[in-house]
Amino acid sequence: MRLGAALLVAGVVVLGLAAGVDAGEPSVIPQPVSVQRREGAFRLTPQTRIVARGPAWAEASKLIDFLTPATGFVLRGATSRQGDEPAIELTLDRNLSDLGDEGYTLDVTRGGITIAARRPPGLFYGIQTLRQLLPAAIFSKAKADDVTWDVPCVYITDTPRFQWRGLLLDPARHFISVPDVKRFIDVMALHKFNHLQVHLTDNEGWRIEIRKYPQLAQLGSQMDWNLRRRGGTGPRRFGFYTQEDIRELVRYAAERYITIVPEIEMPFHTGAAIVVHPELGITPGPLGALPLEQRWYKTRGLIAPRPRAVAFFQDVLTEVMELFPSAHIHIGGDEANTEHWANDPEMQEQMKRLELADAHELHSWFIARMDVFLAQYERRLVGWDEILQGGLAPGATVMSWRGEQGGIAAANAGHDVVMAPTSHTYFDYYQGPPESEPLAIGGNLPLARVYSYDPIPEAIAAENARHVLGVQGQLWGEYIATAEHLDYMAYPRAAALAEVGWSPRERKDYDDFVGRLERHLQRLKTIGVHFRALD
Repeated sequence: MRLGAALLVAGVVVLGLAAGVDAGEPSVIPQPVSVQRREGAFRLTPQTRIVARGPAWAEASKLIDFLTPATGFVLRGATSRQGDEPAIELTLDRNLSDLGDEGYTLDVTRGGITIAARRPPGLFYGIQTLRQLLPAAIFSKAKADDVTWDVPCVYITDTPRFQWRGLLLDPARHFISVPDVKRFIDVMALHKFNHLQVHLTDNEGWRIEIRKYPQLAQLGSQMDWNLRRRGGTGPRRFGFYTQEDIRELVRYAAERYITIVPEIEMPFHTGAAIVVHPELGITPGPLGALPLEQRWYKTRGLIAPRPRAVAFFQDVLTEVMELFPSAHIHIGGDEANTEHWANDPEMQEQMKRLELADAHELHSWFIARMDVFLAQYERRLVGWDEILQGGLAPGATVMSWRGEQGGIAAANAGHDVVMAPTSHTYFDYYQGPPESEPLAIGGNLPLARVYSYDPIPEAIAAENARHVLGVQGQLWGEYIATAEHLDYMAYPRAAALAEVGWSPRERKDYDDFVGRLERHLQRLKTIGVHFRALD
């Protein structure tokens, strides 16, 4: 079954909250820490007031915007509640320290709703839970007639298990338009994800404007190498993000409490940069003598870490830091074939001059140059687990993808870690028999396996578990050419990962999750997400 046919089965039959108040536990995803069900419901009407004061009003405005399209109610705001009038009140309380920066309480009674949090992100997440308590039609962009807007009476206390709950997008392989990235961010926010890593550069394309080196984007975005090599799954998606595009995306994500983490690949996966600037490559003279269109297949994808290359990438990172306020900056660091350095006379001489034992240490030396550079600007380097080879830079955070061993070693050595193993988090893998699925890169990662993941392996000592910042799902783009295909590969597996990152381990139950997911998929359908149907 190809993609078009697969998407036709996405409209599942749902019960419960889609038609009104559910008789069982609310189908919230990710599962809250504590849910106390009560009798009755609060009914949202045009007379309902939204009550907020001070900084809470920014979140109240978002709630009004969320509710208006489907209900047709443009609810009025107030700074205090008058008597027994029906109201939804948003409250910031610094004394709620046990909730942390992202936790909240949600109190629904017949007479009103109160969302309380220590900081604004908690209010925002409380709003996402409230949206899931309403009928699925609340997600409609047009007025939904003949719907009773009832919210079941509950008391919810909720706070996330991990501080890093992320997904990765890969516009380097197939460019993703600004509107499509925004739409992806909206769905992430509903699931309480808070980090979006954007893979901006690779051999196939350079997708970010760098003003000091303008041809990087102008020429480096024109290859889409994988489509010529593999045949691809859709139209070529050339393009790049201007710096204004980046600022708009960063702002849009921040309003939804999502941090965009830029990834600028180095020293490998740099083919697009070498095509434009052959002086970065291992054999700059011969490569530079070739016409531009003939360079793509001959770059080896690997820079030579000579001083001019170090300076070049530090120039790039300077502009990247100006655009992205993220504390973490991802520099890749993966899959480098350092044998090219070991066999190159110039690199042999550089290793001898720097008193490095081998090419692995040269790799580490280069990563350390970036770590020191970023630290000067109070930023933290993140890299894939290959940055461990040859010695880990002091301030580096490791993203463990080749299984868990890199994350275990880094955490036990006192380094922060984001767990992202292929075994549980690579959403570019098949999620069923290949003959019945859209073309994918390989592997097999069904929904149940994603849900089963625990980001803290037993091999991490208890005192070092705090170094596991969280978990991230990867949507590598070699075979994902359209927004619809991206949806299909992401959901519902990303919903399972959202629960891995947010919900207490002891609250996880796969059968219960699937029961809630069946109802949750109706929300995604209403939004327009082209998810994969449950087996």
